[in-house]
Amino acid sequence: MEFWKMYRVIRQRRKLIAAVALAALVAALIAGHSKVGDYSASATLQIPTDQQFYFVSSVGSTGAGAPSIDALGNLAVDLIRSRDVAERVIQGLHLDLRPAELQDRISIERTAAANQLQVTAKGASAYAAVVLANGVADTAAAYDQEVQRREATLGREFIEKQASDTEAQLRDAEDALLTFQQKNGVMLAIGAGGPGAQVGSLQAQAQQADFDLQEARSRFSSITTLMRGQQPTRTDQYIFQNPVAQQLQGQLVQLQVQLTSQLAVHTESYPAVQSLETMIKTIQDRLNTEVSKIVSTEQVVHNPVYDALAQQRIIAATSILALEAKRQAMAQALAASTQILPAAAQTQMDLARLGRSTDILRQELTDLQGRLAQARLREQEVQSLGSLTVLDHARSAVQSPFAGLKFKLTLGLILGLLGGLGLAFFLEYLDNSLKTPEAAERLLGVPALVAIPRHNPPFDEAYRMLRINLTAHDRNGGGADVVMLTAPRPRSGTSTVVANLARAFAQAGRRAVVVDAAFAQPAQHGLFDVPNERGLAQVLAGETSIEEVLVSAGHDLWVVPAGPETSGQPGMLLGSPAMGDILSTLRRRADIVLIDTSPAGAFADAYDLAPNTSGVLIVLDASQAPRGVEEQIKLQFDRLRVNVLGTVVTKLAPNLVDSYYYQERFYRQLPSRRLPVVRSSAAVVALVVVAGLAAGVTAGVRSDERGGSVAPGFRGTVAAAVHALEQQAGLK
Repeated sequence: MEFWKMYRVIRQRRKLIAAVALAALVAALIAGHSKVGDYSASATLQIPTDQQFYFVSSVGSTGAGAPSIDALGNLAVDLIRSRDVAERVIQGLHLDLRPAELQDRISIERTAAANQLQVTAKGASAYAAVVLANGVADTAAAYDQEVQRREATLGREFIEKQASDTEAQLRDAEDALLTFQQKNGVMLAIGAGGPGAQVGSLQAQAQQADFDLQEARSRFSSITTLMRGQQPTRTDQYIFQNPVAQQLQGQLVQLQVQLTSQLAVHTESYPAVQSLETMIKTIQDRLNTEVSKIVSTEQVVHNPVYDALAQQRIIAATSILALEAKRQAMAQALAASTQILPAAAQTQMDLARLGRSTDILRQELTDLQGRLAQARLREQEVQSLGSLTVLDHARSAVQSPFAGLKFKLTLGLILGLLGGLGLAFFLEYLDNSLKTPEAAERLLGVPALVAIPRHNPPFDEAYRMLRINLTAHDRNGGGADVVMLTAPRPRSGTSTVVANLARAFAQAGRRAVVVDAAFAQPAQHGLFDVPNERGLAQVLAGETSIEEVLVSAGHDLWVVPAGPETSGQPGMLLGSPAMGDILSTLRRRADIVLIDTSPAGAFADAYDLAPNTSGVLIVLDASQAPRGVEEQIKLQFDRLRVNVLGTVVTKLAPNLVDSYYYQERFYRQLPSRRLPVVRSSAAVVALVVVAGLAAGVTAGVRSDERGGSVAPGFRGTVAAAVHALEQQAGLK
């Protein structure tokens, strides 16, 4: 769009732009009071990293180590933004807010220091922002300390209970282990080195006993052989058949079995083992004595060699008896050990299970005691310290650069002007009415002979231009030109154009005749103030002649009124030969014949009459957007081969008709209409600006003192400003 067109749009819709700008200023003034977000204050909280407690979520944790500084920061942010803290702040500061609204006013950021948090609060005033920031910081620190104390105490009590329960379980496990050991002592002794190892040991001992027995028998046989080389002095066939010797041999076997059993459980230093060994030695001595007695009773001759061999033979026989008793005891012990081997293995497994349970409980108790010591230390630290501490309270607030009333009014004015301009151009884009003659030419493809503005009195220069354009047009035949004027729809100004055009011809010394053929709504008799008792309708009906109805309306100007309403339809006769005769008569009497007809978009009168004319002028109303009927009328005239001379655009905005605009500027015909409008608009704008500034100053002072609301005298200040500006602008 060219610049001059943009300027024309702005000039045409300047009132709309001013109204939108004024509305924006009023909105900015209403919204210019102090609101939440205009001021902000910050307090700083510190997260201690050298303590052993790590906020609520980590109290009582073990083995995981201290959380990172980022994790501590996240936990601190969650605590500060918690609902509990918000409710405590609201209750402490007596705020009329919901917790969610308070949370929206709070923002938390990490500072350059890793262990510091900056709590920023927004308020409607500097005082409100500072109080809210300090209130949130203090409440969060106190709440965190309270929670830490409570959680530390609960953690310590919980660990104490766990330690007490574990200690009781450990005592029960130790008692159960001791009872089990006392109950299964023999089995445990057998399986001390493992049940399989015990059986293997017994088998080895049995083999050794067999070897010793064979050796003793070999020695006995050897001694017997040697004794045979000596003179026998007695018989020894009763040595092994002596009842006393056999009884002693049985006792010796039983004692060897008992000794083997005791050695499987105890060592040789055990009293029972030593007692059994003494008894066995005593039995062996008695057995040797009995054998000696038997041999001595049968001895007849004393042979020293034989006696020595006999003594050795007695010792060998005794050894054989002892080894046989030991071998028999080993066999019985091996059989007993083999029978109890499964039971011993199960006993060992039960013993190992009880031992493991006892060891686990003992280790758990040790760990709990360590955790209990840490919990007690943590509880003591929490009693004097909190995990969050207020490092720096808020002492002043910062005003938002977009919160001042001046800024809001300036922004409102700029946005209002931009919005007004946008709305103006948007309406201009939506408005497809005929704003210029060029638009009419593009619409119908015929020249726009003149553009007539909407004003009163009529703009004579436009009709003079229309007369000049029609005079320059070629005639269709001899006599005067007959020009018919019609419009696409009613109230387009056709009758007004006809009347003023006829006057323009008459003022130029051209004889003009106006024929009112608009039977639907005749208007020429009223425009020229002539009688309408008889008219064109009566002439077409044959009731009178054209000369009788022709009325003079001034110098070189005559009018043929439409006539009164009749029961017939005179429009049906507009295409008749009678109408042709009427026009022929009028051509001979005038230089120009102008015919006013009904709208062609609603009636067919114009199409009946058009073939009898020299040409047609289509009157277009610029205030009405084209709807397609204009093109249909033009197409119908082309079908009838009627010469469409052009268009006449009426009701244009005066500032869009260049000739009218320049003449108005030259003659200053309307100075009193524009100046009050300009003055009033400037006065209203100045009024809003001054009132807004006064409101801003008053509201700023009162909000700083009281924390928010606008002063009660604001209305009086605005009223005084309105009165002063209205007097200065001359509105009163």
